[in-house]
Amino acid sequence: MALPGGKRCGVYPDQLETVEWQAPGFEASPSRKIGWVESQIQEAEGWLSGQKSYKNLAANLRVFDGIFKDKTKSLLVTNGLRYAVKKFTTTLAEVREIAAYGSDVKAYKPMAEMLTKVSKCVYLESDFPLQILKVLQYACVMGVGYLWPKVRPTEYGYGEREMVFDALGLLDVMPVQIPSRSNDIQDAYAVTIYDYMPIAESYGRFPLFQGKLQTVGMNNYKSLIQAKRQDFAASYRYGDIQDQGKSFGNLYTEIRYTFIRDLRINNTGYVLPMGDPGTSWFYKVPYVGQDIFGGIRNGQPYMRPAMAEDCRVYPNLRLIISSNGLDRPMYDGPAFDWDPKIPIIQYTIDDVPWEPGGRSLVGEVSSIETTIRKHERKVDTIITARANPPMGYDLDNTGGPKVEHFDIFEEDVRLGLAGGEPKKTFQSILPDEVVVGNENWTFLKYLREAMLADLGLNDVGNMANLKINMSSDDATKQIESIGPVGKGIAMRLEKSNKRVGERVKFLIPQWFDTCRLIEYVGEDSIAREIFDYNPDDMVPSHLPDEFVNGNYPETPSMYDKLTRAKWLVKKLRLISVPSMLLKITAAQEQLKYLQLKRTPDCPLSWETTLTKLDVANPKEEMDKYFKEQQQLTKMKLIAAAMAAKEMQELGLQPPGEEGGGGGKGGGKGGGLHAGGRPPTNSKQPRIAQKGGAGGDARTTVKTS
Repeated sequence: MALPGGKRCGVYPDQLETVEWQAPGFEASPSRKIGWVESQIQEAEGWLSGQKSYKNLAANLRVFDGIFKDKTKSLLVTNGLRYAVKKFTTTLAEVREIAAYGSDVKAYKPMAEMLTKVSKCVYLESDFPLQILKVLQYACVMGVGYLWPKVRPTEYGYGEREMVFDALGLLDVMPVQIPSRSNDIQDAYAVTIYDYMPIAESYGRFPLFQGKLQTVGMNNYKSLIQAKRQDFAASYRYGDIQDQGKSFGNLYTEIRYTFIRDLRINNTGYVLPMGDPGTSWFYKVPYVGQDIFGGIRNGQPYMRPAMAEDCRVYPNLRLIISSNGLDRPMYDGPAFDWDPKIPIIQYTIDDVPWEPGGRSLVGEVSSIETTIRKHERKVDTIITARANPPMGYDLDNTGGPKVEHFDIFEEDVRLGLAGGEPKKTFQSILPDEVVVGNENWTFLKYLREAMLADLGLNDVGNMANLKINMSSDDATKQIESIGPVGKGIAMRLEKSNKRVGERVKFLIPQWFDTCRLIEYVGEDSIAREIFDYNPDDMVPSHLPDEFVNGNYPETPSMYDKLTRAKWLVKKLRLISVPSMLLKITAAQEQLKYLQLKRTPDCPLSWETTLTKLDVANPKEEMDKYFKEQQQLTKMKLIAAAMAAKEMQELGLQPPGEEGGGGGKGGGKGGGLHAGGRPPTNSKQPRIAQKGGAGGDARTTVKTS
């Protein structure tokens, strides 16, 4: 579709140039589709080339890799920046879950609990923290990193499906039309993802194109960004062997996944079947004005005319898979996943509203790191020179080859010199001012502290020291030391982690059938709600309005599977995601609630307290606790009665009940601070350990 009004042509200002931004229909010729994909890649490359993170990418990589040259003779190259980035990213990547889920609908709470258990298994299988670490490393150096949660079959496409989280960098993702309001790649119109796939794997995943896929080869690119992408892959990912006349691309092919938010409406006058029949991404699109199922009223289905929103040809996303060198797409149709959002999740460590490509932390401190290396090399040069200084001698009285080539560090050497005073013959000509003084070390210390401050390690590093040990007397101080820089980073990461949890919520019901779920959680943990008229997966067989007087319908659902699946996912909500530092900073407020709850006659309900402590489904937990206490009380009564009966049968009398009071501490009733000084609560409460020397240790809330 041409942009309304076009744009002014740069070569001929009196002419207008049209821009075809909308994807051509599925009926278009293959060459037109490939041409449109190429045009979108060019638009994305134009956007990327204007980002500061891309402009400084080569320089940032050199600094991070310790590639440094100057005019000194020193070969010293330290890399404190690399260690700082490792500590920074490793601390932030210490996550313990993907997400936890809940539901406000009682019938689907067991589904939510099962989904949480499955996500924990996926967390272990997929090495989720390691993938988060890779994404954060991309973000620190390149300004932005991307995570692609997806389900793919193993064994080159012929094995069991598994959920994976692919880490991608700045050069791997090409977005088009990102709204400036959000700067979020998931809001883009189209996104192309590059994947260098081994040629053998591509033959397995795209069997219909065996023999047609071309390898990347040497110098196989059409733009500067494509050249940089290939050079980066050759130099960092697969090894640079071009000096041997070889290229990594000889055994790899370039696969491009273009996800499109296609807005086409079906106004053809007939129903359009979309996707591959028999798959989870197959559906039928009604045309505008067609009578379609509108729902259930008073137990009876009713029909209504289809509106524009009902007739979207691609209600989720459209996907075009292509490869450089092919004249037609390998796939063009609905995206395989039910998730309607762009599947790439964006991670940034530092950004500003006018730089959607993020800001590289390495770039922020590159000048400091370069100055450190320059100064260290000068110090190394001075120390080396003073250990073996340039020597001078009296040319009139002493000379010759022996003196010219004399090595003062050579062992077991004899040298006869005229004049009788050898030490005066050789004199260092190094000026006395050339010396390493305290100001040199002070300056280096200042530079290193400045670099840590710019990186935010002074904030984030406190997380590594805290170790979630709330019993430490210094824990409160460490919590308070997590400053605004650390909190800002945590806000960005929590937003991205939330997007991951939302996407996983779609992937599990779609791709894991009941047999796979049983493998993850066991038979006892399978929600019984699965076993309806469609027991093969988590998708409900019918929606609530199809139940008449609480009875299951005897006919198949009037709603299609995709509608029922989306309804289920909407009823499951996120209740917990890896929130990094934010949960730690909320610990003080949670301790206040614990302290208040321990106060006698405190008018604070357990439901409120458990909710504040982020306990999932507090009402259910209270019901479980009540039932457990009932069962324990009953068992104690039964055990006491059985013991009394056995003692009577043996002719023994059970011991009588002793009177209360007496003994140590038996005067007054117990309670918080009973018999002691009442608390002032002038300091923040914290958890502390008591006992343990001769008995069992217990946890208590300590205050002033």
